[in-house]
Amino acid sequence: MDELIRQGLQLMALGMGTVFLFLSLLIAVISLTSRIIQKFELKTEQAAETMTSKHDDLVEVISAAVQQYRLDHPRRK
Repeated sequence: MDELIRQGLQLMALGMGTVFLFLSLLIAVISLTSRIIQKFELKTEQAAETMTSKHDDLVEVISAAVQQYRLDHPRRK
């Protein structure tokens, strides 16, 4: 009977240790993935801001060109 309890405790310790190691590994992988995604999002946001400023400049240039064209070519009725 003593041997059976000892084997049961060993099996329980092995099982609990395996679960603990798996959960620790899972936490580490999730944390690493989170850091990678945050860096990627930061780069994406910076690129989007750059593109937005370029688009704003382009819109201003096109608007000025259209306005100048309308001044040079009045509509006929």
